Amino acid sequence: MPFVLDINPVAFSLAGIPIRWYGLILVVAIAAAYAVADREAARIRLSRGLVSDGVLWVGIAALVGGRALYVIQNGVPGLAEHPAHVLMIWMGGLSFYGGLIGGLAALLVFAQRRRVPLLHVLDVAAPAAAIGQAIGHIGCLIGGDSYGIPTDLPWAVVYRNPAAMAPLGVPLHPTQAYEAIALAALFVLLWALRRHLSSLPGAVAAIYLAGLATARFVLFFLRDEPPVLLGLKTAQWIGLGIFAAAAILLIVTLRESHRLGTHPSKLEVAR
Repeated sequence: MPFVLDINPVAFSLAGIPIRWYGLILVVAIAAAYAVADREAARIRLSRGLVSDGVLWVGIAALVGGRALYVIQNGVPGLAEHPAHVLMIWMGGLSFYGGLIGGLAALLVFAQRRRVPLLHVLDVAAPAAAIGQAIGHIGCLIGGDSYGIPTDLPWAVVYRNPAAMAPLGVPLHPTQAYEAIALAALFVLLWALRRHLSSLPGAVAAIYLAGLATARFVLFFLRDEPPVLLGLKTAQWIGLGIFAAAAILLIVTLRESHRLGTHPSKLEVAR
């Protein structure tokens, strides 16, 4: 028997403003990601306050990138008449890969401005991103965003609330739950490996990108989106590019380690 979800995506209203479950869960996701990144930054002795300084950069860039790619892929009704709708996330959505690309770009700029080794910054951000994204997908599951194709599997999910984004009354693959589980497993893997890979700055980030791209490539065969080229969907093509970037990052990491000829397990950066 499929699981029935009849939850209003709006948790409550505050001063007439609807507060959605997605937004509340996003706050929890950001807090968890921040806690993980702050702990890892302290472990490798990056300057104090680095994570708190960078989180705003990354957060804004991820939202802008996620919204921009969503609009490019899906459009927003009435955008020509009301350009401000591009900022109204609650009227459309966010692209996962758009947020990832925006966040990575912000990390690059931030590391350069703060004169912190980029590979170390990426390694700190990788497990934080994985746990944050895993939690965030719970919000997608509640609201019916990013839903899967119909299925007769016993763990299918059926949406009943009229405000849900998914089609109502149809048993669907809970792809949001699949992705949350995959990202949580990726976080556990990264967290377990991070100490062993301290001598290879950039390796943790490379594993994160490769694991993320692989999981989403497979799961998008179950997503209700049309293919764009050679039977693959837009996100799958982007995922192939992300996987290639992960391979390049790993090569750079190995070459840099070989060039230095030493394997420092910790780095201290002046504030």
